[in-house]
Amino acid sequence: MRTQNLMTYNPMAQHMGSWLLGYNWNIYGTGTYANPVSVSYAEILMKRFMERLDRKLGAPVSYFAALERRTSGCGLSPIAAHWHFLAACPRSEGMARIAEELWEEKFGNAKIVPYDKVGNAAFYVCKLANHPNGLIQFNKLEQLAYDGPSDLLAAAAANPYVSEHLKGKVFGEYLVAREAEAAS
Repeated sequence: MRTQNLMTYNPMAQHMGSWLLGYNWNIYGTGTYANPVSVSYAEILMKRFMERLDRKLGAPVSYFAALERRTSGCGLSPIAAHWHFLAACPRSEGMARIAEELWEEKFGNAKIVPYDKVGNAAFYVCKLANHPNGLIQFNKLEQLAYDGPSDLLAAAAANPYVSEHLKGKVFGEYLVAREAEAAS
């Protein structure tokens, strides 16, 4: 039996990436911890980070974050648990710098940059969707306008980032291609 690497075959990540592209994010970031943390503590710390960022910016921050439990260190020593995230706020001026300084002051290393809608950050953030090493956290998405595709399968098929062998794949009961109903 041949197994496939989930990083090269993960239709759920492709569809989630297409969905996330529909939001107008302000920043994309990766944050690590100075000391090893458990998954449950990392979840708490991400919530605290976003609450502090709310207060610093004086406005609510919407976010989508994915905890990765594999090694990274933003170019420094590897840290097992680290976050990749997208965030948006009505008061976004200087948000990347403020967020990076806040993360580094409280938690560890960070690389937080302005979001580039034509880049691949939306897909990278959800690369471990539906994977045992991945965990997703989000909040206040209802505050963001969604101007993305209503048909994620069609969007994935049209997106040059999505590998050809994934364009027609679906995963799970919620992403099902159905024939159009014939008119009566």
